[in-house]
Amino acid sequence: MKAAILAALALAPTLGLAAPVTYPLDPAATELVALTRPAGLLRGTAHPHVIVARKVEGEVVYDAEAPEASSVRVRFPSEALEVDDPGLRRRYGLEGTLDEGDRRKVAAAMRAEDQLDTGRYSTISFESRSVRKVAGERLEVTGRLTIRGVAADITLPVRATVKDGVLRGEGTVTLTHAMFRFEPFSTALGTIRNAEEILIRVTLVGRARAEPPGAAPAPGPPASGGS
Repeated sequence: MKAAILAALALAPTLGLAAPVTYPLDPAATELVALTRPAGLLRGTAHPHVIVARKVEGEVVYDAEAPEASSVRVRFPSEALEVDDPGLRRRYGLEGTLDEGDRRKVAAAMRAEDQLDTGRYSTISFESRSVRKVAGERLEVTGRLTIRGVAADITLPVRATVKDGVLRGEGTVTLTHAMFRFEPFSTALGTIRNAEEILIRVTLVGRARAEPPGAAPAPGPPASGGS
């Protein structure tokens, strides 16, 4: 009997008893992008914009065997939003280019008190509340997104994969200005303005946290001492 118990304990790690793995986000590979489009009577004279978050921090705790045990935390400084990077405009098929002067004007309007008010609200963050497996690699992540001090519940469809210790989660969701209690930017008596909807594209890349230095390996089974 004793030998049977010891054998079962020795086999336990091979029986699929997976545990959640923590993946700190790689800010160089993670990409959070917002796409806006013009609206209003004179929208044809305005530009769509692409906005990317820099200095992203956070982590994904992911359990492939039990996705409901997973969680996501993301945050970045609101001042670290960058407007209309030429390479991103090309990648997302946005026509036209903006010179540095125009980009500065757009960024200043985005950060103004009636928009993101970055002088008062320095951080944009997301924290998950639940993760649900849909099918295969597809998940639904529900949580609270906080922008300009207003928290809104959102659900993000995500495709999650893990390869060679690297987790990649990709998803798209549409937000509105109204969710965060402010109006889209407008000028020329509202004949040029941003549309109410904002398309968000999320690519989270995290690398599995290494074992701390000096961590002891899991002990093997003791030698059998009888039956």
